Amino acid sequence: MADMHWFRWHHGTVTDPKFGLIAKKAGTSVTNVIAIWASLLEAASASEDRGDPGTPDFEAIDFAFGLDEGTTKGVYGLMQARSLIDQDTGRLTAWEKRQPKRERDDDTGAERKRRQREREAEGVTAAVPPSHTESISVTPSHATSRQVTPRGEERRRDKKTPPYPPQAGEVGGEESQTSTKAGTVCKAIKAKGVTDVNPSNPKLRALVEKGVGVEIFEQAADLCVRATPPKGLAYLLGIVERQLREAADIGASPGMPAAAWDESRSSVEAKAAELGIAKWNDADLSAGHEHWPAYLARVRAAVEREASPA
Repeated sequence: MADMHWFRWHHGTVTDPKFGLIAKKAGTSVTNVIAIWASLLEAASASEDRGDPGTPDFEAIDFAFGLDEGTTKGVYGLMQARSLIDQDTGRLTAWEKRQPKRERDDDTGAERKRRQREREAEGVTAAVPPSHTESISVTPSHATSRQVTPRGEERRRDKKTPPYPPQAGEVGGEESQTSTKAGTVCKAIKAKGVTDVNPSNPKLRALVEKGVGVEIFEQAADLCVRATPPKGLAYLLGIVERQLREAADIGASPGMPAAAWDESRSSVEAKAAELGIAKWNDADLSAGHEHWPAYLARVRAAVEREASPA
């Protein structure tokens, strides 16, 4: 048996019209013809004389694939007629073309690895300008994944900029927070049995932005699954919206909090204005500039003093 344990399978084999014609003439399916062809390729690959499957055991192949007796023999003859198999030698005629020797001889892997290192080393030499080669040490096996950052770009990254609160639409901003909370709500109500969840539902997101807690959605989900027939997300959101309207009519409702005042920059500055504190000046880049965390802490301290007067 040959040392190789694999062979190449080319794209387009399963849609090759030759196999359709052979199947039609043999009175069998294209699937059966391709299965027979695959068994011949495997036999040719395993043979000491690679490319020569030898004389097939037609009866054994019929049995292996559950084919009617004589099917493989008929298909084999039609493959010879279509020049897929040499009628004189029994070799697969395109074996040398389809299974090139340059890949078959690499049976240890060591030679492939050596060539890979050479290619990667050449890639590093080509990618790194001469003025940088002395200051950069790159392990060849990782060279292709290394990106060299220009020194100017590094200086720009090192430049300190004052921290600022995320704004709506930014990663970590109000939009991101709403998406996260909506996803948490969907997970909770799905666990209750309401399965048609959608964290992008505009009504759901609007309710989340108003500060409706997960427990309220869960209570509505309980009502939905107990209904006959069970109700879905649209009905659930209707329940929550009705509860909000009722809460607005009576002025308060347990579990229906307003959005937290420190949830976003705009709400923080609104609270600051109530307490007589000016808005945060993000345009001030002086050395004594008050960064956002310090501003937020100052507003929180004022809120606490207001809630607990001396």
